[in-house]
Order: sequence, then C-alpha cells, then structure tokens
Amino acid sequence: MLLKNLLENVKVIKLQGNENLECNDIAINSKLVTDKSLFICLKGNKFDGSAFVNEAIENGANVIVCEKEIVCDATCVVVENARKALSSIASNFYGKPSNLMRIISVVGTNGKSTTAYIIYNLLKNYGIKAALIGTMYVEYDGIRKESTMTTPDPIELNCMFKDMCQVGVRYVVMEVSAHAIFYQKLYGIKSFVKVFTNFSQDHLDFFKNMDDYRKCKQSFFLEKDNSIHVINMDDNLGVELIKKSKNETITYGLSNPSDVFCIDIENKSDGSGYILNLFDSIMDISSKFFGRFNVYNTMAAAIVAKLCGVKDYSIEQTLSLLKPPEGRFNVFEINKVKYIVDFAHTPDGLFNLLKEAKKISRGKMITIFGCGGDRDTSKRAIMGRIAKNMSDIVILTSDNPRTEKKEAIIEDILQGITNKDNLLIEVDRKKAIALGSKIANDGDIVLIAGKGSESYIEENNTFIPYSDIQEVSNLSV
Repeated sequence: MLLKNLLENVKVIKLQGNENLECNDIAINSKLVTDKSLFICLKGNKFDGSAFVNEAIENGANVIVCEKEIVCDATCVVVENARKALSSIASNFYGKPSNLMRIISVVGTNGKSTTAYIIYNLLKNYGIKAALIGTMYVEYDGIRKESTMTTPDPIELNCMFKDMCQVGVRYVVMEVSAHAIFYQKLYGIKSFVKVFTNFSQDHLDFFKNMDDYRKCKQSFFLEKDNSIHVINMDDNLGVELIKKSKNETITYGLSNPSDVFCIDIENKSDGSGYILNLFDSIMDISSKFFGRFNVYNTMAAAIVAKLCGVKDYSIEQTLSLLKPPEGRFNVFEINKVKYIVDFAHTPDGLFNLLKEAKKISRGKMITIFGCGGDRDTSKRAIMGRIAKNMSDIVILTSDNPRTEKKEAIIEDILQGITNKDNLLIEVDRKKAIALGSKIANDGDIVLIAGKGSESYIEENNTFIPYSDIQEVSNLSV
C-alpha cells in the first residue's frame, strides 16, 4: 500500500521523503521488520522506539513514523501522536475492516469477560454472525484462538477484523481494557454500543492512583460519537457517565430507577432466578449463573442484544440455557464438597465472589487465593483482609508471581490480616488446593480465586502449564 494511503486520518506534522513509497507491512518491533516495512516508534515507560530505528532500517524498513525528526536513511514521518497514528495506519493497512461491522465495546473493572460472553452468545444463538474478543479467547465462525491480552494491539486487532469481515461477521463483541483506552488502541474505531459494567480498584501499578484510573475509563464515554451507551446506574462512576454523556444512554440497575431492571432475585442450587424487565418486556429467567453480579452482567447483555435486533423469546431462552464461561464462578461438587473456581483478582471482585458464595454454603468457607506479581501491590493487603473477614479458613498461595518472589507477595497479603487463626500458607498452588480438599467436610465450600480459566502460571518470564479447573477435576479421580 502507498504511504500516502496509509497516512489517511493521521495528523502528520512533517513528511521527509516520498509519500508514494510502497509499504508491504507495518511493525512496532524492529526485530519483526521485513522488506519495505513501515516502522512506528512507540514510547513506553521503559523504552523509546526511536532507539531502534537503525535496526529497523537494517531489517528493511523504508518508512519511519515517530513523534520527532530523525536523521536516517528512510522516509521519516513526524506525527502528533504515534499511538493514534498506529491505530489509524493499522486500520488503513487492512482496509478499514471495523467500518464494515458493528463493534460492541465492553468497559469496566469487573464483569467484562462474562458480559461480553453473554452478548456474544445471545447474538450467535439468534443466528447473527458474531465474534468475541476478550481475556478468555477470540472466537468467530467456529474458530477459537487463545488471547494474548484483553484488547489486542492495533496491528493484531485490525488483522482480526479483516479475517472476521471475510467470513461475514456482522457484530464484534470485545472487551476494552483501561490500558487499551490509555494507549489509544481503538482510536478511529467507531463503536455501535459502549457498555460500562462497574469501577473499583485495579491496575494501580500502572495508573498510580484511583483518580487517573477513573479518568481513563471515563474518557472512553465522553466523546460525542453516535454510539449508544449502556450504563450501570448502581455504580458511582456510572452515574457520572450518565450525567456527562453526549450520546443516547440506556441504564440498568437493581437499586436505582433504571430503564432495565430485575426483581424477585433468588438463589438456587444450580444458579439463580429472577424477573427481568427489558424495556417493559417481562421475562422469567432461571439462570445457570450464580450471583447478583451476574444479574448485572445479564441485564447489560440483554440490552445490547435487543439493540442488535434479537427478539425477546430468543433472549429469554438463551439466558435460561446458557452455561457460565469457564473460570467464572464455576461450581463443582465432589464428595459433598462444593468447589468454586473464579477469576476474581481485585478487592471488589473477591468481596462480591465471597458474598455470593456464602449464599450457597451449608458449612465452612475455605478460601484459597494469592495475588499476581508485578502488579498493583496496594490491593494485596486489602484482599487479605477481605478474605479473612469473610472466610472460616484462608489458605494463601501463589498466583502469577512473574518476576517477584512468591513469599514476598504473600507477606504483602499478610499485612492486611491481624487475626492469624485459621490461616494457612502453601506457596505451591497445586498443593494448596489439595490442602483445601483435605480439610473440607460435607457441605463446605472451597473457593479458589484469581486464575479462573488460565492454563498457566507465569513465573520468571516462563509460562508453566497449570489449571485450577484441572486440579479440582483431579480431586474426583
């Protein structure tokens, strides 16, 4: 593709060279540059892409895109914002595929994966050709791929969009992380619907404080862009967004007056039941999803499905038959003990998980969890306090330690626990689950939080095969 076509909708400050150059590829990693590639210099906390320009040129780059003038043996394009330029260039390179589909963006601290999963299945079960992009996996047209991150980088994302277009996908349901918003990964991509689930503490290793984190989430909803906003009315930031939104807004909630709401919520042995009022269409739902938080996820998903043209009968039927996604409040009963595996890895997520788990408990609550390394350290003590206050027995273990020492992470968690009674430590996660099983009696719940459907433990830059779900399954053998 010609350079001048790649630069469509990019704010160019200066172009030094030939705009009619042919570019065969785009890259942000100098080691992945091939002949006649356009190399984009991105800045991060620990790197500056401009330091790798010479390597990129040696590997075949004929165009360099950066935020400052660089003297080099290639055409140099100086842009106002390299992150925005990357998003626009990637979209142009793959033929602006997002314009040919309707994008449904799901934003929030907790509930993104489950809400996106429910929306995707509501569309798919109605016969609408849809795709899902998120933390758990990427799925479309019978293809399922493992996710590398919650929201892919623009080059990978637009390549996916192109593939989806080619097989006739009409709607793409995707999780949008705070990091994706910060790094402008979706710049220039128009959303048909933007969903806001909730806001609570997470990612303070990156955003440093809750105000910066809140502003980042909020920024995604402030632009007047003709998208429809589906907002949780019971969340404080949700209320702010409703007041500031310049777009059509639809609300959902359980505590505050909302466009869509549920009543008569009851816990069942195999899920929950409730009456869903969807724009005055009344649906009696007997769901296989546990917990009040999943009622919120359901409401948001039902609204989006309705906006996409899914009929009421199909929404009601799917919500009653759909099973929870893997690793999200999955309940297993082995030898009269219930085991719950969930992805909860934030203070609010763990609190809500324990709150709902206690509703189906007939005995002790045994909680097994750890915290990830190289992430927000301030939440560790908070999660320790929550787990201890809401459990009969707590077993502290490792999660994804990454480059930190497992024992040091557990020490941080212990700072939030004053009463050490009924507190056990087993650094090996597999052994921790075996220990929980050993001390559990009939009617007890063993709750295993933090990893959900993850199939690895990340330690010292190595991904070691491991699964909480598999370890629980092994207990029945």
